[in-house]
Amino acid sequence: MHLFKSSIVSALIAASMGLSACTSDEFMSVPSKDPGERALGGPALSSTGYRMTIGDHVRVTVFGSTSVTSEYTIDETGAISLAPMGPLVVKEMTTTEAAALIAKNYTQAGLYKDPRVTVDILSFGPFYMLGEVSKPGEFQYRPGMSLFAAVASAGGYTYRANRERVFIRKAREAIETEYELTSDIAVLPGDVIRVPDLHL
Repeated sequence: MHLFKSSIVSALIAASMGLSACTSDEFMSVPSKDPGERALGGPALSSTGYRMTIGDHVRVTVFGSTSVTSEYTIDETGAISLAPMGPLVVKEMTTTEAAALIAKNYTQAGLYKDPRVTVDILSFGPFYMLGEVSKPGEFQYRPGMSLFAAVASAGGYTYRANRERVFIRKAREAIETEYELTSDIAVLPGDVIRVPDLHL
């Protein structure tokens, strides 16, 4: 598992080095968004609005004739393996949506007649810091985390860092989004955060 995580971090860092070699014109194709879309404490961070991602550790409780509680970590495919049904993709779902899906599958499999299911997040997946920070790598997410706190986790900015903008790619998305740092913004589990240099 440690080797797997190290490989992911190494690949992300290598990708960041490649991106850093691009010209500013090439970055014009990167979509830009209002930092207000990542407001601290916004709906994406609420217990009901948060959409789960890879690495989140969840507890699933099924209430039926008997109550069964199990814990799972969302794997790299975005799924949890529910015995005896097998993998069930819950990535990008809220806990309420995931609970409804699990209940439906248990019912269809004939394992429960009318189950009530709850899904609780026990811990969140990591986020990644790349680019002009002192210690690029993988870091543990904490609820309510902001970009400035994330940068601090990575040892702070380097002297080459551009502190007026940041590029963020959400988990499993192919395109990063540019944000102008007019104020602090929220970080989410699975984010790949790239701090550009002064020339970008």
